[in-house]
Amino acid sequence: MVNPAVKTLPTADLMHCFRQFLCLLFGLLSVSAFAQMQVESAVLRAPVNLFCDSTLSTPTSIYFDWSNVGQTNFTYTYSIAGGPPITGTIAAPSHLIVTGLTPGQSVTFTLVANGVTGVVPETVTCNSLCITSVTPTFTQIAPVCASVIPPTLPPMSLNGISGTWNPPTITGTGSYTFTPNSVLFPCASTQTMNITVSPAPTPTFTTIPSSVCQGSVPPVLPATSSNGITGNWSPAIVTTATAGNSVYTFTPNPGQCAASGVTAVPINVTPMTPPAFDPIGPICNGVTPKPVLPTTSTNGITGTWSPAVVNNNATTTYTFTPTAGQCATIQSMTITVLPRPVPNFPPIAPFCVGSAAPVLSATAPNGINGTWSPSTIDNTISGSYVFTPTDACGVQQTLNVIVQQLTSPGFSDISICQGDAAPFLPTTSPTGVHGTWSPAVFDNLAGGTYTFTPNAGQCASAQVIAGIVNTQILSTVDYVVTNYFADDQTVTVFAAPPGNYLYQLDNNTILTSNVIHNVSSGYHTITVYDPYGCSDPITVVDIFVVNYPHFFTPNGDGVNDLWNIYDLAFELDARIFIFDRYGKLIKEISPAGEGWDGTYNGQPLPSTDYWFSIDYRENSVPRTFKAHFSLKR
Repeated sequence: MVNPAVKTLPTADLMHCFRQFLCLLFGLLSVSAFAQMQVESAVLRAPVNLFCDSTLSTPTSIYFDWSNVGQTNFTYTYSIAGGPPITGTIAAPSHLIVTGLTPGQSVTFTLVANGVTGVVPETVTCNSLCITSVTPTFTQIAPVCASVIPPTLPPMSLNGISGTWNPPTITGTGSYTFTPNSVLFPCASTQTMNITVSPAPTPTFTTIPSSVCQGSVPPVLPATSSNGITGNWSPAIVTTATAGNSVYTFTPNPGQCAASGVTAVPINVTPMTPPAFDPIGPICNGVTPKPVLPTTSTNGITGTWSPAVVNNNATTTYTFTPTAGQCATIQSMTITVLPRPVPNFPPIAPFCVGSAAPVLSATAPNGINGTWSPSTIDNTISGSYVFTPTDACGVQQTLNVIVQQLTSPGFSDISICQGDAAPFLPTTSPTGVHGTWSPAVFDNLAGGTYTFTPNAGQCASAQVIAGIVNTQILSTVDYVVTNYFADDQTVTVFAAPPGNYLYQLDNNTILTSNVIHNVSSGYHTITVYDPYGCSDPITVVDIFVVNYPHFFTPNGDGVNDLWNIYDLAFELDARIFIFDRYGKLIKEISPAGEGWDGTYNGQPLPSTDYWFSIDYRENSVPRTFKAHFSLKR
């Protein structure tokens, strides 16, 4: 047995010895412990701790290292990549380098410690370092149909790497891992392939209707489904001769990705239904609005009509064609158009109010029966009468009945002056009515009443007029004026002899009343007229009315700048006193003077009301009048 204490280590092994601290420890203690080790040779020793040091291994060599356990030497055996074993003995150092390897090549190394007991032989398998890792490549396996035999997973990659798969066969969708042969391809990595196993599709048919009409052209059963599956049908042909449900089965051809078994396609043969419509008509010729042809039957069938619009002038047959896709038959409808009988009553001639009214007949001259509204003619007023035939298609007829109201002859009363020539009484009135008078001759001395009677056959009323013989001769006119300063200055005119006269103040409107109100101050003229012209008019002048101005405007424009009662200028003794609202005397003036200019002590007074008092004589009687007026600036 080699003494470890004198073991010489090369420089490269210094780090190894440091890692293998037990080596030094056993070396230092080997001399003193040798005898005891012999005694305890039967005791189990510490393991040799055989391992591969990858830090010292290379692509062409593997560094096997172990610990000293008090052995005399070691026996080793190794095989490269499963090759023949190589055996040897080594005393020191406690490692062995196997060389001549290829990158990734495996070596199985077994070490036995000699000269000691209780040390168990140890075996390790290690690989030399790989320079590069090689990845196996495969053609991706396309999705696999579940109903067909899946392809075999290739035992060798496209780049020549052999190995095994896990799982070894395709059984469903998932990941399949390829592990290269570790002996032949130690530097090859594993590879994973995701493989999809698609469920087998069931044939589908989108072009086969679920329902067809009885007697219609049967649909063709396609040899290829809508999702591309070929096969055969049983029965092979659809029949629409008999109403009811039928099932047609489709069997896919073998060798396709399709669900096993058959596909059942039911087809219902629907019986043909005639559209139902409520009858229309008969209708009257020209009726409006026209009936509308319904586009949906009472049993829910839609479609179109030909003609599309009702002819309201002639009996017509209309054809209803159901919209495609409905199991319905073509339907016809005849709409009868009835003639419209027109009554032919002649017009009723106008007649005078109060005359016997014509009777309205319930049957027209052309034999059409009906009723009138109103049912009888009113002989007091014109109106319209409507005949409604009993026949619903009959045309109404309206008669406009004119009831002529009595025409007034339109004569006026006749007025003449006594002794004038008697006027002629005309036998034709101003409104064209012919007739006679009673009395027939006008009396120009006494007058009286005269009655005009229309001739027969005219819608006219009799008329009585007055024949007036005027004996009044206007001879004198007098008047009375109200007192000075009266609120309503009135002139009352008296004409003699008494009679119906007309009165005019100045050039104003001619009046029938002899009392004239609200006469302005100053001098006026009144003219009295005989309305019958039997005497000349009489004019009275210088009718004097006295009043005072209610305002003045002292603004220097030359108009109404002074205030005075000029109507009493002839009253030289008359005096006017002007006061403010507090009773202060502002000015004393005379009606014969210029008047007041609206100042006090030369200063203009403000716009307001001012009071005055005037002392005067009326009909030689002394009087005093007080009132107020306005100053406006």
